[in-house]
Parts: sequence; C-alpha cells; structure tokens
Amino acid sequence: MYSKKNNTTNLSNFTPKGKLGALFAQARVFNRLNDQLSILLPDAFKTLSLCALKDNTATFVTHNQAVAFRAQKQQDTLLGILKNLDALSNIQKIIIKVDLTEY
Repeated sequence: MYSKKNNTTNLSNFTPKGKLGALFAQARVFNRLNDQLSILLPDAFKTLSLCALKDNTATFVTHNQAVAFRAQKQQDTLLGILKNLDALSNIQKIIIKVDLTEY
C-alpha cells in the first residue's frame, strides 16, 4: 500500500526560479522597505504601503481616501522620510494611489 508523506515547505525560505523567483525577491524587498517605513512614517500615514519604484518615483497605495489626500498635500514630508533610507535616497517624485477594491 502506498504511504503518502506530508511534505511541507517552509515558505519563508522558498525561492522559485525564473520570473516567479524575481517576483518573490521583489516582494521581499518591498516588505523590508515597508517595515522600515512603518517606523518612520507619522501615524496619519501608517496605512500607506510602498508598492512600486520606477524612474526615481515611489508609488504608495492605501485603501483610505482621506490618507491619500493628506499624503498628496504633504509630499515634501514624505520625500524627506524616504531620503532617510539609503535604498530610497534617489526618489524624486511620489505617486499616491487609492485601492478601492472591496472584498
């Protein structure tokens, strides 16, 4: 009789190959940056999440329209916070997006 083994994979160490592997690596980088930013961001901006970096532009996403509005008005403050992190010191522009997806 065939004995089925329960082989589990520790996903924190899982590293797939190819394009999926690149996405996993990118997600880990964004998770680390968001952890660092959560310490530096004021309480009013805690729901902002860094989701993209391209051409010296950082894109944040939030599900709260009020936070997005306030962040849009205080971009200089956010840029100053980003300059405190070595990995984000070259950022020149910030884009704030609102995710209105309902679950």
